[in-house]
Amino acid sequence: MGIRLGVASNSSRAWVTGNLERLGLAGWHCICCSDDVARPKPAPDVYLAVVEGLGVDPHEAVAVEDSHSGVRAAKAAGLFCVAVPGSLTPDADYSDADLVLASLADRTFSEVAALAGAGR
Repeated sequence: MGIRLGVASNSSRAWVTGNLERLGLAGWHCICCSDDVARPKPAPDVYLAVVEGLGVDPHEAVAVEDSHSGVRAAKAAGLFCVAVPGSLTPDADYSDADLVLASLADRTFSEVAALAGAGR
């Protein structure tokens, strides 16, 4: 689909890149972590750095988050945010998210992109 992919994480760069490599998850166009920005999530810094690195405007991006602070950061940066509660965060407050899914398998990326575009 020609989508550029980024990672915006509150974890360290070493932890993120190590796990991406271990899991065989390649193809990221921009990775920004807590040690790359002055303020971690819920501040928008990491998301603003990623969209800049991807060369897109925040309103053109979709964030996928599994935490309350991540949702707050994505929304503060101006992104459409999909919350997918993780095993460690099932009861977090996701009310600020634009869409909450039990699993990424619940919607296709095309469906989420259409929802993101409709809400702008």
